[in-house]
Amino acid sequence: MSDQTHSQRRAMALDNLRMLSGNDNPERAAQQLEDQNGPLGSFVVDFALGDIWSRNGIGKRDRSLIVMSILGALHMPRQLKVHVRGAINHGMTPEEVREVFTHMSGYAGFPRALEAMHAANDALKEMGHGPKDGKLAPAERLSAAERWRRGAEILGPVVGREIPSIRPADDGSGPIGLGPLGGIGVDFCFGEIWARPQLSRRDRSVLVCSILGALGRTDELKIHIPTALRNGVTKGELEELVVTLAAYAGFPFAVEFRAVLTEHLKKD
Repeated sequence: MSDQTHSQRRAMALDNLRMLSGNDNPERAAQQLEDQNGPLGSFVVDFALGDIWSRNGIGKRDRSLIVMSILGALHMPRQLKVHVRGAINHGMTPEEVREVFTHMSGYAGFPRALEAMHAANDALKEMGHGPKDGKLAPAERLSAAERWRRGAEILGPVVGREIPSIRPADDGSGPIGLGPLGGIGVDFCFGEIWARPQLSRRDRSVLVCSILGALGRTDELKIHIPTALRNGVTKGELEELVVTLAAYAGFPFAVEFRAVLTEHLKKD
């Protein structure tokens, strides 16, 4: 990258802008960004779209997944609509895009997830991907026993120990040491969300790490980084997540994420 001219960086940025936005005239869009934002607009084009989006090490689909997760967690609906379009152009399905924000409910809360889903639905409708008859299908109706069983099965490898397949009659301090919150987490985050088939476990790890990184939740990253590696995310892909985080949530959050990643890799 050190020997690239500005015109080469700008050309890559325009290619990425065309794919993200579906705009057949990215030159005009780039010019508008600069006219309206000055140097900030230049950096959006040349750095975020040119440097970051042109990097190897992770596919465009995955980078779209990362960016959507970050923007949803930070409640950035206008920017999110742009990147929902980009995600579709990079190979994600409408079902997968919506699933990102369904999963987000457990890690950034329902208000942010609902706002992100609203923006995503607007963008998808504009692209001709609105739901049939204007209605989306509800979640699978699960019994309490089924929620717990599925949650315990998924959570066990995350915490590194077996979780009872039947909810204890009185779980005392909770199945993972969090009191009532632990049982609720098993039921909902793992029994409901993580068990859904609309995204792979790998994709779910990518989006959870992206959300936690954007929110600065380093203690939770200590749990979810090793989980991501077990779910098939590579060290190099996590490094690319960090780089992307720098552009979309800020360098301080990226530095904090990388410190947790480095510490984990030292232990292995």
